[in-house]
Amino acid sequence: MKIIIESTVDKISSRVDGTVAIQISTQELDSSKAGELFGLRGKYVKCLISDSNITNLEAETVDAAQLVGVKKNKTASQRLRACYFRLHEQQAPDMDFETFYNTEMEKVITHIKNKLE
Repeated sequence: MKIIIESTVDKISSRVDGTVAIQISTQELDSSKAGELFGLRGKYVKCLISDSNITNLEAETVDAAQLVGVKKNKTASQRLRACYFRLHEQQAPDMDFETFYNTEMEKVITHIKNKLE
């Protein structure tokens, strides 16, 4: 799917992991164009940002470029922490998450240590 939309760059910020976030705002979109745009949510895409009209050569160059680097998957420890966060929401929403997390992790560490010789 390819979409060319006129927009303004509202905000550019750097992130802790070294990536850069770009926030853009479009002109009013008709429902079909808006639907196409929402269809790209969460997908890895290529972007060409220009303050002039995009030529056919530029469009072809971007289209020919291969997408490299896929969205990184979370590490096992990040996934476990996210699961503990959901468990915290369900079982102990009044407790501070860090306290809940540390308590639960100590249980896991003790369980593993008991298996060691």
